[in-house]
Amino acid sequence: MDTRYDTAGLAAPDRSRHWEAAVGNTYFSLQLQFQDAARFEGSLRSWRLGALSLSRLASSPLCYRRLKTHLRDCNDEQYLVTVPRQSGIRFAQAGHETLCQPGAFLLEHGHSPYEFSYAQDNALWVLKVPGALLRGRLRTPDRYCALSFDASSGAGWLFASYVDLVGQQLGQQLDGGDGPARELAAQQLVDLLVCSVQADARVLSSSDSAVRAAHLCRIEDYARRHLGDRDLTPERTAQACGISTRYLHALYRDAGQTFVQWLHEQRLDRAEQALRGASISVASVAHQWGFADQSHFSRLFKRRYGRTPGQARRRPD
Repeated sequence: MDTRYDTAGLAAPDRSRHWEAAVGNTYFSLQLQFQDAARFEGSLRSWRLGALSLSRLASSPLCYRRLKTHLRDCNDEQYLVTVPRQSGIRFAQAGHETLCQPGAFLLEHGHSPYEFSYAQDNALWVLKVPGALLRGRLRTPDRYCALSFDASSGAGWLFASYVDLVGQQLGQQLDGGDGPARELAAQQLVDLLVCSVQADARVLSSSDSAVRAAHLCRIEDYARRHLGDRDLTPERTAQACGISTRYLHALYRDAGQTFVQWLHEQRLDRAEQALRGASISVASVAHQWGFADQSHFSRLFKRRYGRTPGQARRRPD
């Protein structure tokens, strides 16, 4: 559902309360500290993109805090990706602090306390991504938080530019727009986001397990490029990545799952997107994403999503 909030026309005493509700409804509960509550001005518009949302926020200076008390009854893990377009943002989480200026973007983990502020009027894009979706594409995404990623060149520029383009197109739609097109845009945004952050050298040198993380990135990059191949096996993947099959299995054992389990999750996610995005047979989708046995595919699908592939398929109008 697309939403819009604006403090214009509200009495000064009502603006802070209205803005706190707007932010909470769009993202999640936060504590707000206004630099000047009596003169505060803000506008916020949000659009649904499948499982994601994209919002355009513009406001007077403000400090947002995600506190431990906000996490007590929070079940849905979410990540926010913020792209400032007017002034810099100070962000602190998990003992790390960064200044994110226009021409960069940052990642915030909604399941951990943090502080986010800007001392001047600001305008920014915010992409809200479910934790389950991001973790399916990006291993241990928490290590990407509180880093300022370059959006002036390379994959980072492509990501931020596409955010601008999608947001501008959504802003011109008056009626809710095209569902399949929005879902495609969501998938492309996540793809560009993943490429952007994985390309940053700090990610692979930010912990003692840098080598193992690098191997996992290479394994999963290779596997994603061959998801539709039914002959994709741990042995073939290990050989393509220059490691032993035994070491591949050890990497996933340390990560708390098997390579085959991870591979099924990736294939099922792509299959679920295909079923929602067009009128297509279940058998065709199963075959397209590497499942030789349709009944096996259906069992795995129902176990993961709580419904059958046939129930998930979009019916023609």
